Amino acid sequence: MSVTSKVEKLRHEAKRVGQTTRTFDNWGLLLKEMAAARVGRGSAELTFRTKAGPRLTVPNVPGARLPLYEQYADDCYRLHEFLAPFRGRPLQVLDVGSHIGSFATNVAALHPTAWIECYEPSPESARYLRRNVEQNGLAGRVRVHEYALADAEGSALLDDNDGGSVHNGLMRSDRRLVDGTDAVHERHAVAVRTTTFDSAVAAAPAPPQLVKMDCEGGEYALVYASSRASWSAVTHVVMEYHPVEGEAWDKLRSWFADIGLHVVRHESDRPGLGTAWLTRGEAPAPHSKDA
Repeated sequence: MSVTSKVEKLRHEAKRVGQTTRTFDNWGLLLKEMAAARVGRGSAELTFRTKAGPRLTVPNVPGARLPLYEQYADDCYRLHEFLAPFRGRPLQVLDVGSHIGSFATNVAALHPTAWIECYEPSPESARYLRRNVEQNGLAGRVRVHEYALADAEGSALLDDNDGGSVHNGLMRSDRRLVDGTDAVHERHAVAVRTTTFDSAVAAAPAPPQLVKMDCEGGEYALVYASSRASWSAVTHVVMEYHPVEGEAWDKLRSWFADIGLHVVRHESDRPGLGTAWLTRGEAPAPHSKDA
């Protein structure tokens, strides 16, 4: 590891220590157990007690802990700002790629009248997702569906892991849609059930107004196979897009523009990978932070 890489790693670790003390009530225990996990010790799982209210239990591995910091410390989706138009009125949310529930519990805490449909294909992640929904008393507002959203009903292979980590991804033939060398010793291919965006919308108790997508490259196929009618009630989208062979963000962005959803903010630090916020209406001048 170069000197520059070591310095960056130390800065990142220092940042996470500061965020842990500011974001979680049980920060002392968390720091102790995460440090122990680095040397092969420590608890197998941790419960993070957020200062915002929700409690989330996850395996004590970096890839499982990461979304909690993204949601509750980094505010990676700028939810306080993005949820503002829905304040004081009911909100139906479709969460595509729910992992262990960091986004769903965050939205539920910020918006007390939000109803959230969660789609998560990984068996291990879905198990923690259900557990976190239950222990936060959200079973009446959050429903868990153990499916991947795709271009057809049926099944697909998921490059999964046993650690409840975010390092999962759908496969095409014998390779992942999004290349990755992370968590290679824990990963294996499992068959998961698939459904479509149209079916997910039809199964929701009300038409979704907010859609969140983080499905490791699966966003292209599921969107292109969906109907315009299924998006008619959607006014806000926040999504991560990923580098997939044969696909391009500009094309997907144009597809959304054609149905009236326009990018209002865009962040990307390398080609093919980024986060986009879209809203319905006239196309504004987007706020971008691109590489």
